[in-house]
Amino acid sequence: MKFHSIHLRNYRGIADSRVEFDEGVTVVEGPNEVGKSSIHEAITHLREDKSSSRKASVKETQPVGVDAGPEVELHLSTGEYELKYRKRWIKQPFTELSVIRPRPEQLSSDDAHDRFLSILADTVDVDLLVALDVAQGESLAQAPLAQIKALHSALNESGVEVADHDDFLDQVEAEYLKYFTKSGRETGEYKDINAQVPVVEAVFEELGERSRGMDELVDNHARAAARLESVRTQLIQAYADRDEAEQAAKAVAELKAVLDQAVDHAKSAQRDEQIAREALDRRTQLIADATDAQRAVAEARKTVTDLESAQSDKDSDLERFQKALEEKQSAVDDARAQAKAAAKTLAKARARAELSDLTRRLEAIREHDEKKSRAQATIGSITVTTKDVEKLSSLETEVRIAEHAKTSAAAQIEAKQLGTRALNIDGAELGEGNSGEFAALKDVRIMIDGIADITVRPGASPIELDKALASAKGAFEAELERLDIDSVSQARDKSNVRADAEAVMAEADSTLKVLLGQDKRDKLEAALARAQQILGADGTSPSTDDKAGNGAEADSQTGDRSLSELETAVAESETIVDDAQSAVESTRIELERTRTCRDDARVETVRAQTSLKEAETQHERLTSSLAEARKADSDADLDEEVKSAEARATNVGSQVDEARVAYEAADPETLEMQLQNLRQLVGSKEAQREEVRQDVDRLSALIDDRASEGIYEKLADAEETMESARKKQARLGRQATAIKLLRTTVLKHKEESQRKYVAPFKEQIEKLGRLVFGQGLSVEVSEDLEIVSRTLNERTVPFESLSGGTKEQLALIGRLAVATLVDSDSGAPVVLDDAFGFADAERLNALNVILGTVGQSAQVILLTCQPDRFARLGGAKTVSLT
Repeated sequence: MKFHSIHLRNYRGIADSRVEFDEGVTVVEGPNEVGKSSIHEAITHLREDKSSSRKASVKETQPVGVDAGPEVELHLSTGEYELKYRKRWIKQPFTELSVIRPRPEQLSSDDAHDRFLSILADTVDVDLLVALDVAQGESLAQAPLAQIKALHSALNESGVEVADHDDFLDQVEAEYLKYFTKSGRETGEYKDINAQVPVVEAVFEELGERSRGMDELVDNHARAAARLESVRTQLIQAYADRDEAEQAAKAVAELKAVLDQAVDHAKSAQRDEQIAREALDRRTQLIADATDAQRAVAEARKTVTDLESAQSDKDSDLERFQKALEEKQSAVDDARAQAKAAAKTLAKARARAELSDLTRRLEAIREHDEKKSRAQATIGSITVTTKDVEKLSSLETEVRIAEHAKTSAAAQIEAKQLGTRALNIDGAELGEGNSGEFAALKDVRIMIDGIADITVRPGASPIELDKALASAKGAFEAELERLDIDSVSQARDKSNVRADAEAVMAEADSTLKVLLGQDKRDKLEAALARAQQILGADGTSPSTDDKAGNGAEADSQTGDRSLSELETAVAESETIVDDAQSAVESTRIELERTRTCRDDARVETVRAQTSLKEAETQHERLTSSLAEARKADSDADLDEEVKSAEARATNVGSQVDEARVAYEAADPETLEMQLQNLRQLVGSKEAQREEVRQDVDRLSALIDDRASEGIYEKLADAEETMESARKKQARLGRQATAIKLLRTTVLKHKEESQRKYVAPFKEQIEKLGRLVFGQGLSVEVSEDLEIVSRTLNERTVPFESLSGGTKEQLALIGRLAVATLVDSDSGAPVVLDDAFGFADAERLNALNVILGTVGQSAQVILLTCQPDRFARLGGAKTVSLT
């Protein structure tokens, strides 16, 4: 029979596991509870228990907490058959048998179970199968081999029967048992005298040794006393050296304290220097920004001046054609201004002492934290940014440009008062000799006192200009609504406040980082009060300018003339009007060209004036910030503070260097090692002193004890007792030797008759066993094929009296011998679960050789949690379970 594989599902703790077996030796290894013993158990249940079985041993195989039945499938060959046999118990039980060869068959239920048992009965000795299957914990017992028919067939090939015993053998055996047991061990009086002789010899030898050791004790006591005195002297010196080293260590500790204090002062001085430098850098940057802003204002003012001059020239050209036209357009919009508020400088630091330094740092931290919090609150409450102001200013400029374009495109009314009669245009009196120009953007009323009341209505404006104006106003008003403000000036004020708050927050955050350094704020605040409540911040905004225009008046006169004179005058005036109209039309063409150039110049001027306003606002803000900062600390003060902080840092650094040189010159590491060594030396010398003192006391006690024992008298008595025991031992020894020789001679015939029957089995055991126990091994095998005793190097020990490891090894070797003797066609696999647990490393190596030898002719399956046991097993297949 050969096992090819086994497959377990839901069997005890195994969810799904398949193991393939080699035809020779297979080692199945894995940790405890992984399912190795379950393989051995499953083969037995598969053979013996039907799927309908409800035995307790079957129920125990169901996995805990899993609603499934344990299932086993075994693939094997036996005789001429190759089978796959499968069963499930408890849940949805079934039995399936598949015969692969010699003829395919498929059976189920009890028919499959019965057919499997029938095939086993025809092809293998079931008793042999059971005998070669060793469960865990059963390896110490010998297998019942006498009932195995396959083994009998192998041993009875000689055809010799065992001879009967006679009465004489019984009498010899009875006399023999007076001196020896059946296992060959001494007994009775012979055993007692043999045990007594070594005892009295040992007593005699011990007393002799004690008497010889008396002098050695005295010598040892003298040497121990001298050693004790030497250790005491060494201990006194060690005490003195240790005290001296501890004094030196205290001096070094003081130097270390001075160094640590100097290092702390140096760190504080470095922080002060860093804060002073950053304050000076900010002041330098603020001065540079103010200078740049002033330069920008000058450049913008020059640009405005140039543009205004050019515009004045263009206006003069326009006045030559208009004669009464005055400039009504004024510069628009205030420029965008962006400023940064200068932050107050950090509180000056003075490194006086650690407590004052901490207090000063925390005050500065709270001050800047409050600045930062106020700035954050201001930033959070104001959503208008510099970009928003720029965008709003640009939109307002577009509105003004669109309005101006619409005004320029409207009809123009030119009027001049020629006489004394009052001329009123849209509520404005021109005055005698004055002239003016009015754009007809709406109804314009012209009243000549006592002569005429004229209303001039504007025509339709160009659609594109109306759309442009409406679009510009819509975008401008939408931006005002989004920002929740009323004017560009208000937006600029809020933006400036927000910019100042951002600058304050940036400065406060930078200063806080410097003040905190590597420290934690909560640790510094643990000794001081919490921060003050957050305050708000205010801002200012520049104002805008208003623009206005002036007009002139003209009148005409009529004199007392005749009707013909008046008609002639009218004709003449009509001619003058026609000529003037021709001149006006000609002039209007040139006027439109000039107005276009003037309008372009006005656009450029408006843009330049806006930029000037922005630059002036920026310069004003930076100048104000610089002045405020200088009120707190002048430039010279900041520069002096940096120099003072540098000097302090340099001075403190020199102190640190001096302290470090003094500390390192004391060589603290060497001193510490010397001190530790001296402390250990004192401890070891104290322990040595106590040990030597106890040794002196022990030797003194031993000398006193030996002196009071009377050793020499006891030695003489022991010698007499020993001689008497030796004589009795010699007499009983001669008698025992004689009866043992007689018994050996009588049993010789019996052994000869049994040898031919049990010889092959005995020889195979000894052949295999000599690999483990050596060439001096022989075993006695009974007619029941049980190992009765083991003889090793001419010493015979009954099987039951052997050690556990030897009993296990011989019992398993007996099974392996059977596996090699039985014909391989009718043999069965040897299954050993957790075997050879009692064997040492040397015997395990030999057992590996035996298993490899047996595996060449029989199948061997080893289940183990200690794979190292079979590490030297050649030709084996290893299967690892997890």
